[in-house]
Amino acid sequence: MDAPENHQETAPSDLFLDRLLDAMLEVAPEMGWTQAALDRAARQAGLSPGQALLSAPNGVADVLEALGRRAAKAAGQAVKAADNQKVRQKVRAGVKGWLAAHDAHKSAVKRAAAAPANLLAGPKSLWAASDAIWTALGDTSTDYNWYTKRMTLVAVLGSTFTAWMGTDDEVEIDAFLDRRIENVMQFEKVKSQAKDAFARMPDPMDLFGSRKS
Repeated sequence: MDAPENHQETAPSDLFLDRLLDAMLEVAPEMGWTQAALDRAARQAGLSPGQALLSAPNGVADVLEALGRRAAKAAGQAVKAADNQKVRQKVRAGVKGWLAAHDAHKSAVKRAAAAPANLLAGPKSLWAASDAIWTALGDTSTDYNWYTKRMTLVAVLGSTFTAWMGTDDEVEIDAFLDRRIENVMQFEKVKSQAKDAFARMPDPMDLFGSRKS
């Protein structure tokens, strides 16, 4: 007898949250990311008060974090789709994929950026996107490089997102992104050169004859 297949099921609360997020993205341009908007979105999504509470017990903050996870997933998928390209192009594809996940609801996303709940959800979303991109790139670092890589990319994502909010000119956004990535590449090059230089330096203990055999 064959072993039963192990199907990973989506929790009902996650399904409710997806529906709530979709509805919120339609409601937010007019009402912002408020409790009143969330209540309307729940009704529009066909969710009962109990289902809405189950999906987003922390209210608007949970929905904003769900938006961040959705965009981060898109970023990781974009990197994987650029499989045969160089790292620079893969990173670019990831950031572009992340922005594209927001494009269809740009007015709602702009309102989200000014929402009080975004003070925590915003940084979480940037970190999630950065981690998704590096994970899709196959990053295996476990030391401080794991953090510095993600923090550096968070800065790229944040500044590019600000540029994206300020214009609909894709050429201008792409040029801004390319400059930020070039800055990162130059920084990583200098960091690598400095690390190699320090590795070749003699041990100061040996220079002063202080090392005991």
